[in-house]
Amino acid sequence: MKIHSLICLLVLHCLLITSVKATYITVRLIKDKSSRCTQPAVLNLQNKPSAYTISTKKWYNGENEREIFFVLETTDCHLPSEYITIEAQGVTIQRAIIGRTDVPFTHTDNQYRLALINDTTDGMHIQTPYQSPKGGPFVWIYHNWKERLNGDYLKASYPGKGLAAALNYEIACQEMLRLMGCMSGLHQTFKGEFILLNCESSAPRAHLDYPPHWHLQHWEHGYNAEFGIDWRKEQYIIPHYYLDSVGNIIRNQQSVHQQYHVKEGIKSEFLPGDTAAWNDLEGNPIFKQVITSGGLTFILPNGELWQLLPGKLGASQSVSIYKTGSFQAEVTVEDNNAAGKVSIAIVYSNYKVWQNVINYDPFTGVMQKVSER
Repeated sequence: MKIHSLICLLVLHCLLITSVKATYITVRLIKDKSSRCTQPAVLNLQNKPSAYTISTKKWYNGENEREIFFVLETTDCHLPSEYITIEAQGVTIQRAIIGRTDVPFTHTDNQYRLALINDTTDGMHIQTPYQSPKGGPFVWIYHNWKERLNGDYLKASYPGKGLAAALNYEIACQEMLRLMGCMSGLHQTFKGEFILLNCESSAPRAHLDYPPHWHLQHWEHGYNAEFGIDWRKEQYIIPHYYLDSVGNIIRNQQSVHQQYHVKEGIKSEFLPGDTAAWNDLEGNPIFKQVITSGGLTFILPNGELWQLLPGKLGASQSVSIYKTGSFQAEVTVEDNNAAGKVSIAIVYSNYKVWQNVINYDPFTGVMQKVSER
């Protein structure tokens, strides 16, 4: 009986061990300029044995023009402190970053030594949260630097126009929703709120966000007794507006999630001319969307038409906003990754110009300053 009980305990122990979820820590060395190591960089764990292992997952470890990066895994929830060394030959290192936190380091010849810290954020995903001082929904700006390409973006020619168009559409959509006046606040007739995102080209932790696209998402949060506000609990609508080589919208791959599960039996792919009707969980209409002329047409419940369309030189240069066929504004966004500066310019139908400049850390995305003009 005792032997049987012991076997049961051992089996249970093994099950618990195998069910423990791994925690990831991203480690990066930042070079002082665009360059490459003369030999592949090597990370060595100093503790023997170590609580960490180097992830073997594809795209997790490597080098680009400005970074050497590794992802460590551990099942120790305490994330013990430990020193590591990275051998990087033929380059000069300017910064060491764990997650999105700069850490001190020492070096001798080609060996760089630093201590791990408890920062599990995905450091390869360089993003800046942005709320326009004029209003409109919340935006996540993902910074796509040609020198940091990874994943599927390494397999084809650089889709610069598509990535630029994604950012123009994202900020133009923010401004359009603000101009509508009924997409938030007291005049809103549906539940939930919007969030806007573009895509990332650095494959952070193997998220192969390819090809270029952007998102206008609608979220209805619920309440989770354990975590509090839970943005996934009720319903969220996740479209992917995919772009061609010049930045035109060519399809929308969309999913609707309710109570943590994908809603089955509904249309998920929308091509030009197809209508995607959005409703909140109670069935209140939000709007309908149709891909038209390389952009998007929005049909409000009252029949009002709004459009996001490529500018005269294409969506990679600017995106225009129209209401019932009448020009409202043209939006141009430029992200200078090396300088860590996003410049937004909106020209309205009355020729007034509004500008906003966002300064951020090029290697963490942390916002440093916002200047309105």
